[in-house]
Amino acid sequence: MYPSAAVRARRRVCLEPWVIGLITFICLIVLAVCIGLIVHYVRYNQRKTYNYYSTLSFTSDKLYADFGREASKNFTEMSHRLESMVKNAFYKSPLRKEFVKSHVIKFSQEKHGVLAHMLLICKFRTTEDPAVVNKTVQRVLHEKLRDASGPPKVDPESVEIKKINKTESDNYLNNCCGTRRSKPTGQSLRIVGGTPVEEGEWPWQASLRWDGVHRCGATLINATWLVSAAHCFRMYKDPTRWTVSFGVTLIPAKIKRGLRRIIVHEKYKYPSHDYDISLAELSSPVSYTNAVHKVCLPDASYDFHPGDEMFVTGFGALQNDGISQNHLRQVQVTLIDTKTCNEPQAYNGAITPRMLCAGFLTGKKDACQGDSGGPLVSADVRDIWYLAGIVSWGDECAKPNKPGVYTRVTAFRNWITSKTGI
Repeated sequence: MYPSAAVRARRRVCLEPWVIGLITFICLIVLAVCIGLIVHYVRYNQRKTYNYYSTLSFTSDKLYADFGREASKNFTEMSHRLESMVKNAFYKSPLRKEFVKSHVIKFSQEKHGVLAHMLLICKFRTTEDPAVVNKTVQRVLHEKLRDASGPPKVDPESVEIKKINKTESDNYLNNCCGTRRSKPTGQSLRIVGGTPVEEGEWPWQASLRWDGVHRCGATLINATWLVSAAHCFRMYKDPTRWTVSFGVTLIPAKIKRGLRRIIVHEKYKYPSHDYDISLAELSSPVSYTNAVHKVCLPDASYDFHPGDEMFVTGFGALQNDGISQNHLRQVQVTLIDTKTCNEPQAYNGAITPRMLCAGFLTGKKDACQGDSGGPLVSADVRDIWYLAGIVSWGDECAKPNKPGVYTRVTAFRNWITSKTGI
C-alpha cells in the first residue's frame, strides 16, 4: 500500500536535526542577550542610600536661646528654613533626583554664630564611585547655598559632610523626638474595630500593667518619664505593682520596665475629669531604637487648630465594655472646637479649658476602654509628631455627638517641666 497524502505531508515538514540544533542555539543566544540586558539595566539603575552627617554655620537675628531647645516653636521654624534651603540647593542642581531629605537634629552655639547639625539622605546608582559621590554632594552644597535667601544667613563654605552608615543615621534620628519609621496606612483604621499597626509607627506608645494586666496607655516623653492619665492610678497607687511595656504587642513585649514613682496632678479629684494627667518615672532608662523612642512635647503656646488631623493609638477595646487587644491599633480623628463640643447635644458645657475634643460628631471612630492615658498626636510641617492630648474620658465609645475627650497637654506643659525638668 502507498502512504496517504496526509502522511506524506507530515513527512515533508520534518526538520533535519542540524536545523533544530541551529534554531535552539539561536534561541539560547537571544535569551542570553535579553537576560544580560535586563541584568545590566537593573544593576545600572539600582540605587543605594547614602547617609551623611552634615554641619552648616549660620547667623540669625534670633538669640540662640530662642531656638536652641528641641521641639520648641522656634526650633521647628529654624529647622524648617534650613532644611528648605538644603532641599532647594539640591533641586537647583543635577542631583535633584538623588536627593531624598535633610533633617536638622540639633543646634550648637559657636563664637561667631550657630552650627546646625543635620542628616542628609540621598540615593545614587550602585555603579557610582563613593568618593566621587561625596565630593559631588559637598560641591553642590557649597555652590548652590550661595543663592539661599534668609533669614538665617548661611555660610556655604562652612558645609562639611561625613558619610555614615544606616545604623548611625537611625541612632541620630531615634534620639530626636517625634520621628517615625513608617506612616499611617489609611484613614479607615480605628481602635473601635480597627486594624493592627506595624512596628515603629508609634514608638512612644507604652502599656501600663497592674500585676501584669494591661490597664492603661502612656506616652514616652524621654528615656525615663511617661505621661498618662491621672484616673489610671486612682485605685492603683503602688508603683511596685506596675510594669510598663513597649512595642506593638502586649505579648511578647519589645521592652519591659518597672516604675520608680507616680506623680498625679495635685488638683485631680475624682469623679471630676478635670486635671486628668499623671507622670510615671521608669525604674531604669530605655535605650532609643527604631521601635521605641520619645514623642515631642509642645510648648505651652503651641496652637492646635480645630480641623487638624490627629491620630490616637492604644490597646483598648474594639467596642464599649469590650476587652483590651494584644496588638496596637490607630485611628485618625479630627480636632473639634470646644464650643461645638460643649453644645447641649454633645457634652453640655462639661469641657474645660484643660480639655480638648477629637473625633467625629457622626461617631464610628474613637478611643475606648483600655486606651485611657494613651497619646493623641499631631504632626507639624516637618512631619515631626507632637503630643496634643491624653485619652481621658467620653460617653461610651464612638457614639454620635460624643467624640473623645482628651487632657490638653499644652495646658500642663509648665507642670510637666516642674516635675521632670523636661
